[in-house]
Amino acid sequence: MRAGYVGIDVGTSAVKVLIQDDAGRAIAKASRAYPTMSPQPGWSEQSPRDWWNATAETLREAISLADATILSVGLSGQLNGFLLVGKDGEPIAPAPIWLDLRAEAEAKEIAAAADFTVLTGNELSPICVLPKLAWFRRHRPELLDGAARILLVKDWILFQLTREIATDPSDAASTAMTTPNGLAWDAALLRLAGVNQDLLPMIRPSVSIGGRVTKDAAILTGLPAGAPVAVGVGDVTALAVGCGVVGPGRVAITLGTAGHVVAQATRQGHVTGLGLWRIPHAIQGSTLLLGLIMSGGLSLAWLRRILGHEQEQPSFDAMERLAKNSPVGSRGVTFLPFLEGVATPHRRPDARGAFLGLSSSHVAGDMVRAVMEGVAFNAVECIRALEVAGTEISEIRIAEGGAQSPLWCSIMAAAIGVPVTLVAERDTSAAGAALVGRAAHEGGNLTDVAERSCVVADRYDVPADRSNILAACHVYTEQAARLLQSSIKES
Repeated sequence: MRAGYVGIDVGTSAVKVLIQDDAGRAIAKASRAYPTMSPQPGWSEQSPRDWWNATAETLREAISLADATILSVGLSGQLNGFLLVGKDGEPIAPAPIWLDLRAEAEAKEIAAAADFTVLTGNELSPICVLPKLAWFRRHRPELLDGAARILLVKDWILFQLTREIATDPSDAASTAMTTPNGLAWDAALLRLAGVNQDLLPMIRPSVSIGGRVTKDAAILTGLPAGAPVAVGVGDVTALAVGCGVVGPGRVAITLGTAGHVVAQATRQGHVTGLGLWRIPHAIQGSTLLLGLIMSGGLSLAWLRRILGHEQEQPSFDAMERLAKNSPVGSRGVTFLPFLEGVATPHRRPDARGAFLGLSSSHVAGDMVRAVMEGVAFNAVECIRALEVAGTEISEIRIAEGGAQSPLWCSIMAAAIGVPVTLVAERDTSAAGAALVGRAAHEGGNLTDVAERSCVVADRYDVPADRSNILAACHVYTEQAARLLQSSIKES
């Protein structure tokens, strides 16, 4: 029977399980959704039991389809969600996830007390675990006092599978409670959060075995008892691994709901004023830089809803055909993809999107192409920020839902000026988790495993004549700067 390597990604809306063969091809996949609760404005909570039940069900389904001997398990999870666990090993409250913004006041207070760019490598945000724990210390101290452990999202799954507790540097660093490399909890920062370090998991290398599947977990999931489970990585690091970003020169762009632009940093030191985040890589001693497009694939999905009527919406293939009928530059229409604010290169969550240059002569295809170009131009700004930070760029790897559009991939290659390679696997975080688990099982060489196992499907070259796309990108840059400046004055 062939070998199988399991990747589990506990995402914002669903858990995805993917099983790869020796060549890195997906031989089985399954997913289960779970709800997000919002009991008060600004709150976003999920049930850790939902995460585990969905994971167990999805594992059983995928394993039944794989016809493979499972050799390893790797984990990935949404960043900046956490749960409080009682002495009995059960959650004592719903888990705030990264979307939860209840701690805005605490984040402002704590940020004023310390220079987080120096202390952690990133600015402090209310989505981070640190201000959320400070909120609990202020508003629900009885819950913190009743907690025996504090676990991050993927670490709850590790605990359920193995009864072991650990986390990795990429997940830990995102909490804003560690040293910049994520290798150790920072006592001074923990005091700001009002928590004891004894509550937090030990930080261990991503590519190490965190535990082995227990007999009870084997019965629930279909995994073989004793199978090694890697400590794993946060979802951003996982998608980088899943796209083969395991060395300098290669950049990953994923076009899911949001767009991620990720590269391995080629120089150390703090990065400020560029709208980039520093995240520890799964490769020890390496760091990733993240640029974020808040509305990546979301922008096209939004336009699809707008162009539809009643219960009927155009298919994405139909939208691609419409866009192909519009020339480069969308006949003068510019789209600013700020539907959910701006993250890179300017952190402006209050900014909003716009279509500019519309007239009665424009048609739906112009708007569709303008959306594709606008997202590509935001990716260009992320690439420029990475270059200013000293990152080498020789190849773009593109993946996830929006990357299934050949036209959008071609626009990306033309706008950026670097060849774009399509990654075959759409679920890059689950794929990255599988690769991390496999590397831990085989002895720890993640670079070698990823290079051997990241399957590519297509390549989009840079066109000889880029004059029109560069002119459109220049207009976008000017219009974005004007919109952001005007919104500052209005506020």
